[in-house]
Amino acid sequence: MDYRLSRDDILERLQRESQETIRTVVIDMESWLAGVESSTQLLARVLEQRDYTEAGLVQILRDAVDVNDDIYGASIALVPSQPGIQPGFAPYFFRGDDALEYADLADPDYNYQHQAWYQDAVSAGEPMWVQPYFDDGGGKVLMTTYAVPVYRRNQAGERFMYAVVTADVPLRELHDYLQRLRLGNSGFGILLSRSGTVLSGRNPANIMRHYSDTLVEEPDHNSWQEMFEAALQGQVVTRQLTCAGVPGRCVIRLGALQSTGWPVGVVYSEDEMTAPLREFEVKTALVGLATLLLMAIAVATVTRRLTRPLTALALASDRFARGDLDAPLPAVKGNDEVARLVHSFAAMQQDLKSYIADLEAATARRSRLEGELGAAREIQMAMLPQGGEATEQAGAFSLWARVLPARSVGGDLYSYFLRDRRLFFTVGDVSDKGIPAALFMARAISLVQQLAADAADPGRAMASLNDALTNSNDNCMFVTVFLGILDLDRLELRFASAGHTAPSLVRDAQVRSLEQDTGPALGLAPGLDFPVNTLQLLPGDRLAIYTDGFDEAFNQRDEMFGVNRFNDALVAGRTLPTATAGAELFTSLASYVGESPQSDDITLLLLDIGRRDSAGWQTSREFPRGPRLTGRVEAWLRQELTQQSVPEQVIGELVLVAEEIVSNVDKYAGLPNDAGVRVMAFVNPLETGIEVIDSGAEFNPLAQSRRAELGAATDDAAIGGLGLHLITALTDRQSYRRADGCNILRVTKLLEPAQE
Repeated sequence: MDYRLSRDDILERLQRESQETIRTVVIDMESWLAGVESSTQLLARVLEQRDYTEAGLVQILRDAVDVNDDIYGASIALVPSQPGIQPGFAPYFFRGDDALEYADLADPDYNYQHQAWYQDAVSAGEPMWVQPYFDDGGGKVLMTTYAVPVYRRNQAGERFMYAVVTADVPLRELHDYLQRLRLGNSGFGILLSRSGTVLSGRNPANIMRHYSDTLVEEPDHNSWQEMFEAALQGQVVTRQLTCAGVPGRCVIRLGALQSTGWPVGVVYSEDEMTAPLREFEVKTALVGLATLLLMAIAVATVTRRLTRPLTALALASDRFARGDLDAPLPAVKGNDEVARLVHSFAAMQQDLKSYIADLEAATARRSRLEGELGAAREIQMAMLPQGGEATEQAGAFSLWARVLPARSVGGDLYSYFLRDRRLFFTVGDVSDKGIPAALFMARAISLVQQLAADAADPGRAMASLNDALTNSNDNCMFVTVFLGILDLDRLELRFASAGHTAPSLVRDAQVRSLEQDTGPALGLAPGLDFPVNTLQLLPGDRLAIYTDGFDEAFNQRDEMFGVNRFNDALVAGRTLPTATAGAELFTSLASYVGESPQSDDITLLLLDIGRRDSAGWQTSREFPRGPRLTGRVEAWLRQELTQQSVPEQVIGELVLVAEEIVSNVDKYAGLPNDAGVRVMAFVNPLETGIEVIDSGAEFNPLAQSRRAELGAATDDAAIGGLGLHLITALTDRQSYRRADGCNILRVTKLLEPAQE
């Protein structure tokens, strides 16, 4: 890892160094070539502006070469098509060994008009760098030429080419610049022409040869071609390839000169640059191995001294784990870490013996206590009807109750007692929980059961219970109590509350918490009064009395279950039997609190009015409009109710009511002649009644009819006014609703309970 990290760091720094080196050399070369270009272009502009004789041209050319050290040689080659310039004129000055030398490029043996630098400039018509060549007409060296066409205008204003001005740069000077690009012993700079000719490289013998013949190994030909083309397009590319004469992995970084477009770059050996690092890492590895060997010898020596007592100590620990606390420990000398460890084990051995002896005694005591608490729980549950979960069904009601203590024993209670068509029931919640609350609960439930047999007024019963609990209550324990007495004949509930949570009532798929006048909790002070509340229950009602362990239960987010959630769960299970609905409420609470521990005792009592499993009967019939409509309804209704053993008096009253309703529908509902009136009759153990359904105009007779004044003359009575008195007088409940485009009027008459 150290080698790879260091290698990457070296290569990264090497890449930055090569970039900086190439940038510096390229800038210098660009500046040098730019100076050559500017001098040549200046000479061309002078020739465009003024006319010179041949002698003047020779002199100005000599001066231009003499003052500019960057130019090796220069020429002014006149275009032969001009008058007086035949066969041509091309003076050339170049730098000799000690002074400027002159050559005539118009010599027939050379004939500048056939040279590439002249023809390319004439063809291009713009300044350009000519491909490198060997100058055999003047300087006799490898060079490249910057050629600038010179244009003038004749008397007619037409533009024509006058001459080609050139400036030469020898390749050896470009080579000297590139020597600064060397990286390592085998690294070198490289300069290529746009056609791929090597202009400068490590081996002078390769100059003026194509790069594919000198630098490229056969497998990398395509990669070199891609790099070369990318450089011609102005990109800077870096590749790892196999290079001739470069050991190991060869790195080529190639760019291009902006002025000439020639690719320029650097070639170096990555393995050569990282060789010192490899040597260092080899030395480091050898030193590390030697160090590890010495450490291994030292560790083996020390370990041999330590493992023997530690092995014996491990065997003794295994015997400790299996319960053998008398296992012998190894003998040690001195005061080193092993000796101290053995002494600690010896002390632990003695402590474990003492701890296990104490634990056995504590476990025995705990087992006895748990047994006693279990017996106490059984005794406490036995004091509640049906052992803490009760189910009771009678003709007029269905009752279910359950207590769930927060601990083995708790302080919640419930009780009920049925006598003389009166149902006495109570729910209580003792302050605190655990054994003190259980003892106070036992006292409270005993007193409640004593009072149940003779209690007629819930307020007086509550006051008597409070006085009894206050006596000898030195610990100031108290209990909240709901105490109710239900008249099963009239379904009238009279109840008193001693600081207890208000019960919830489900009626007609709606739920609400009852408003109640309440007194203080029981057991705090004698001589208190408790107001009596009255509630008229109806068949199908469900009453829920519960302790605050339900609504004050918290989940893991410290959110309370609350009365609203309790009521929602209560109304959701309204169609279930009481036992099933009660169990569902406990399940909903458990799902809400999740893993949160139960913080208080929970008690729930559900009371349904009317047995859930009592069989009901109903029938219906459609009666077409026409003569004797009310007579036909009367005959059918009397026959059906008689078959259901409805008392004759009740049948007579319902028949009168049916006649009144059907007669008014037939006269005033605006029914078509072919329409009919549907009559439905129903009977169950608690009530009987009828429903009249018509498709006439929407009309609620219970709210929209104007009642006639009783005692007024019949002729003065409003239509339907006296009939409404008749309906309300002969039935116990009346209701109206509009559904599916029909008026539905329902009247119900309660049945007298059967004598037992």
